[in-house]
Amino acid sequence: MSFNQNIVSKLMSYYYPQSHRDPLVQAFCAHAKPGMRVLDAGCGGNQVCSGAALPEGMYVVGVDKDPAVQANPFCHETFVCNLADLPFDDASFDLIHCRWVIEHLENPLRAFQEFARVLKPGGQLLVLTPNIFHYGTIAARLTPHWFHRWWWRGEEDEPFSTFYRANCPHKLRSLYTKAGLRVQRLELIEGPPYYLTKYWPAFFCGVVYERLVNSTKLFSRMRQCILVQADIPLEIA
Repeated sequence: MSFNQNIVSKLMSYYYPQSHRDPLVQAFCAHAKPGMRVLDAGCGGNQVCSGAALPEGMYVVGVDKDPAVQANPFCHETFVCNLADLPFDDASFDLIHCRWVIEHLENPLRAFQEFARVLKPGGQLLVLTPNIFHYGTIAARLTPHWFHRWWWRGEEDEPFSTFYRANCPHKLRSLYTKAGLRVQRLELIEGPPYYLTKYWPAFFCGVVYERLVNSTKLFSRMRQCILVQADIPLEIA
């Protein structure tokens, strides 16, 4: 183990002695039921519903513009397509899962409209996306794409371009409403700074920041990500 990895491991053990469960995994597990038809929007070639164990009989359809989705071993069926033009009939899915994708969309409203179209009445749309007011997102917006490739070098997936056109609570609520979706839950979340583990000083600064923004609602708008749970209002469905 390198010196950096050793320090990060000690900091992780000290500040986060218990395993941290991803908020989207928790939301997914709370709504996932046997026999559901699930759309995993933007799942790429190696993800499935945030890594959660799937209930028996659940059928997962993965979509992504990256052809690598065709080799995704966790999906029962896959399609290479744009989220703004889904190749499915109306009311096709009981649950839609979308993790770290909205920030990459040039036209998020159109994608939300498609989600609303293919979601069954009573179904749930679960989205996790970065908050535009978090330091990580600010840094990503201010740095060129080559820097992102350098920072994430060695990772299996190539970083995609980002637009951040739906990445604050106000904008998300507005776009959801325009798309015919009803926001049931919108929560700003700051978890352990796993994305800073490449360099232990950066990780330590991330820990300090996490403790600060989680200490009071006053700083909640500066938390890392936004979890949104939505459905279609009955009067529309």
